[in-house]
Amino acid sequence: MIEYPKLRYVEAIPSQENGKKVVYLRDPQNPGGNVLAVSPGTVIALSLFDGEKSIGDICGILSQRFGGSVERGDIENLVSKLDEALFLDSPRYREHRSGVEREFRESEVREAGFSGLSYPSSAAELGEWFGRFLRETGGARENGGRGKLKGIISPHIDYSRGGVSYARAYEILPESGADVFIIFGTSHYGQVDNPFILTRKNFRTPLGEAKTNAEIIERLEGACGWDLFEGELSHKTEHSIEFQVAFLQYVLGGKRDFTIVPVLCTSFHRMVTEGSSPLEDGRVSKFLGEMKEIISGLGDRAFIIAGADMAHVGLKFGDNDRVNDETLGVIRERDLASLAFGEKIDAEGFYRSIESEKDWRKICGLSPIYAALSTIETKSGVLLDYDQALEPDTGSVVSYASMGFYL
Repeated sequence: MIEYPKLRYVEAIPSQENGKKVVYLRDPQNPGGNVLAVSPGTVIALSLFDGEKSIGDICGILSQRFGGSVERGDIENLVSKLDEALFLDSPRYREHRSGVEREFRESEVREAGFSGLSYPSSAAELGEWFGRFLRETGGARENGGRGKLKGIISPHIDYSRGGVSYARAYEILPESGADVFIIFGTSHYGQVDNPFILTRKNFRTPLGEAKTNAEIIERLEGACGWDLFEGELSHKTEHSIEFQVAFLQYVLGGKRDFTIVPVLCTSFHRMVTEGSSPLEDGRVSKFLGEMKEIISGLGDRAFIIAGADMAHVGLKFGDNDRVNDETLGVIRERDLASLAFGEKIDAEGFYRSIESEKDWRKICGLSPIYAALSTIETKSGVLLDYDQALEPDTGSVVSYASMGFYL
């Protein structure tokens, strides 16, 4: 029995089951893994699972807080269930993780992690999804004299909610003629001291295998003086790049060969807390400076994609209150104000619009959008779509947008 239980980072999703309130626990780094339903009261007990309090300590604290006696056997039973579900930082979990890391390290391909979960595993059915999203936009829109498309911001929310917004970003991409796609994605759960996480692995989806550009990866590795592969395992279960690759494969549809440069961008939370600029971190400025030189050298061959969502507000994301119409209006106003800096290709302005509020909206696309705006060489951006995905059961919302960048 684990005497000092420590809960790993898991998602706690409020819901209902047979008319009763429950909270579903899920490991966001293992989307196809275990889901455990617990009572809202159990969540209070879980807040004490910090690895420093013993089972006896936890029983005592809960007994004092709520009155009566909390039996040790009840807590031991909870610990066992959590450990079996791999939700605890325990020998069982570490052994499991070691096996996963070894398997991923030895593979040359990053397999699709969300095929059959968030989207169809059948190439034909997935193609039908994408085709329907594109038709719902009204077909390929006119460029309107904006110039050549050099990059996009696309959502990374699931296709079932944000599919049309993806389509509005990708529908005129084939006209660009580019064959090297730099994809900045959000690293939602990578807890590493590495601002940009690389991988050499090709990305496989139901639509085929996208080759990673080894030459660019090697150049970045050589230019930067730290381990750019620290946290590489995050690529295995991160969806923000996978969803871009699949849509990219569909719209190009064998029209030309292409390579990708998959870059997971970790959180800027420390900088937001300190009120500093990302460029004050030497690693951020070095990496983005080198990437900008690479993109400039590629000319028309290069295309930038930021796989990024906007606000995450409500009970599901740790807030005390459910969102309401007033909250949604404020979120929309602030999101559009931030995206206006994107239209002006102003990376610092975009960042400061979020940092000045201490990121109360929890913009999970902050770092990839900042990276895209810092490295793209273009005149302007145009907002193509904005929407909010409301989750009534959890009183929460995720907002997302698509944007095109033109020469």
